[in-house]
Order: sequence, then C-alpha cells, then structure tokens
Amino acid sequence: MRNGTPRIVGPTLIALTALLTGTAVTPGARAADWPFFRGPDYNGVSKETNWQASWPEGGPIVAWEHEAGIGVSGTVVQGNRVVTMGNKEDQDVVVCLGEDGSKNWEFSYPCIFAARMFDGGTAGTPTISGGRVYTLAYDGQLYCIDLESGGQIWKKHLADDFGGRLSQWSYSCSPLVVGDLLIVDTGGDGTSTVALHKDTGEKVWTVGKDIAGYASPIPFEDGKPAVLMFKGTHLVANALKNGRELWRVPWKNDYDVNASCPFQIGDKLFVSTGYPSGRSVLFQLTGKDPQELWRNDELKTKMSSCVERDGYVYGITEVKERLLCVSLKDGSIAWEQRGFTANGTLLIAGDHIIALTATGKVIIAKADSAGYTEVSRASVLNEVCWVNPTLANARLYCRNNVGRLVCLDLRPESY
Repeated sequence: MRNGTPRIVGPTLIALTALLTGTAVTPGARAADWPFFRGPDYNGVSKETNWQASWPEGGPIVAWEHEAGIGVSGTVVQGNRVVTMGNKEDQDVVVCLGEDGSKNWEFSYPCIFAARMFDGGTAGTPTISGGRVYTLAYDGQLYCIDLESGGQIWKKHLADDFGGRLSQWSYSCSPLVVGDLLIVDTGGDGTSTVALHKDTGEKVWTVGKDIAGYASPIPFEDGKPAVLMFKGTHLVANALKNGRELWRVPWKNDYDVNASCPFQIGDKLFVSTGYPSGRSVLFQLTGKDPQELWRNDELKTKMSSCVERDGYVYGITEVKERLLCVSLKDGSIAWEQRGFTANGTLLIAGDHIIALTATGKVIIAKADSAGYTEVSRASVLNEVCWVNPTLANARLYCRNNVGRLVCLDLRPESY
C-alpha cells in the first residue's frame, strides 16, 4: 500500500573517498547513506550491518511504494531524502521522497520517451552531493537541482554545449562529483570526457575523442587522484586535476556495450563486461600501464557490476545465468549458483549479498567463499527489473523497469 501503510509480501575505500571528494558531511547525512549509483565508496558495497537479513514466513515488510515513471534509474539516499527519476508522458521526472514515502518535491523537464530496445525511459541514476542533486537524461540534458527545495540551479546539454555524440543506446552514466568537479562521459570529439565546476556547470577541462560507453565514471588513485572512464572501446584513466590521459587499455566487445563499472582494490583494478565476448580481468596498477594478472571468461557481466569482499569477487554472469564467487588471487571459481538471471543486480552489505533478480525476487545470501548459503528470498516486484537495489539506513529500495519503487523496511526493531 502506498505511502506509509506497511504490507507483507510472500516468500518466493572511505579514506580514499574523502581524499578525492574533499566533501564534508552534509547536515542530515548519515554513515549509511547511498549518494551515488555504486554507493558511498563507488564499489557496490555498504558497510551497514544492523539490518534484518532473515525474514519471517510472511517475508519482508514493504513500508511503502511509489510510481516513479518508466526507466532504469536507481535510487540514491542522503539523510531523510530519497531520490530517483523516471519518464512520464514525455517528461523526465526527478522525485525526492521522505523515508516514509511522502513526496517532498518533483522536478520535471521535456524528454521524449524512447524505448531503445528495452522498456525505455531514464537510464542514469541521480547523484547527491553537497546538498544538490545531479541528473543526466538519456538525450544529454544535465541538471543540477537543489536537494532541499527541488529548484533548478543550472543546466547543460552534453550535445549542444559540449559536442557530445550519442552512442547506440544513448547516455546512461551517473554524474560523478569529485571535489569541485562534476565529470560525465559525452563521447564528443575532443570533449569525450568533460569536467565541469559542480556549482556553476562551467567547463573546467575536456579531453579525448572516444565514443561514449554506458558505465559511470569512477574515482580512483594511481599515484595521483584520477578518474576511470569506461568508453565504448577502451578503459581510460585521466588525471583529476587537468584531464591528462594517464593510460588506456583496449576493451572491445559486441555492440561496444561497456556497461559494468570497474573498481579499485588496493593497487589492483577489477574490470568485467559481457555481450557476449566480454570477460573479467584483474589488473596490477603499479607501473606505467596496468598489467593483466589473470582473465576469467566465465564471469561476464552485462549491465550489473561485480562486488568484492575478503579477497573474492561476486558477480552475476550471463554464461548459464549464475552467481559466481571468484578468487582475486588467481581468477579461479570458488563456487557457482544457478538461478540468477543475467540482468539481475547485486550489492554487498556486511557479510551478505543482496541480489535483485530480473524477475523481481530479492535474494539474501552469505558472502562466503566457502560456498553458497541462501538466507532468505521474497518476490517483491513484477515486470522486468534491471535496476540496482539500494540499501540505506536499514531500508532496501527495489525498483522495476516500468517505475514501481518499493521500500523494504529491514530495521531489526520492525521484526
């Protein structure tokens, strides 16, 4: 039931981030917030442990639901602000809700609906930083919105203002805020990667001529603060200060769909893609150029990204649609579990995996290299679900492609 009346469904790099972002905690923010598409540390991992992983026979409590509009935009959370976006009647609608599902504000702008060989609508997830919300439409409209009031602060257009070139399925990245910079992938000739001042939208630097990919920019450290851009045919590292290219690695697959986000693990970098000539590779970052340590052709991620815990990577592969646990040491498969749809998504919280299948099932399993142990599962959505779940402040936000957002109350005191 909508907005506040619970119902039951049946069973079926903190220090690095602080260095790079240079941001203080915004009033109302909490340690368990999820302000970016890949979470607070850009790697799909939550440090929350005080949440309910096992449920009674009736399933988890659904605190509220909201119709957000068509699209695969995820949900971001800061303090008591919950933000997502979708398309309704040729309008992109950015909505800010309270933790109880009440609506704080809506911000909309014209954006002609396009299916683009899936359910269509919005693709990028909003980003919250410094009391502002940054959103990117599939057609290149970039907005900065006040988190408190929902008022527009500034806007740009990746094609009109920076010569951006749409890839086959248009734009899908989430804007990255690092320090004073807002970084996006435009795919323009000479402006492939653009860094803007986050407060004004004014250009700070542009670089490159690669066609755009579909993954979101990710900050990392390779001797100096840098940003990873997963382009259509290359993985490119740029210095954060001025955009200077530090290195590039060729990465070609079918349809130039590099959609999964890489992530750093100490002095190593993990990368994966699918479609279907993808693969997973672990690179050593020390030295001038990344050096391949191992390659695994079984772990092929499509739109989902992998997560890591205690020296093992967990990911949903399109090869026989399995959840795999892979050793970071040598790329060997520690275990596999069938029944995970290829377009499913997942995150890690504490010592648990939280997966949302493409058919709308939430599955909780142990993040344990010794073997697969399922803790609980429930069917919480219908229709197709390609949207990454979000865990923030003991609430799990799940959404399907046609825009139904459900908030699961996983606070231990609720059970």
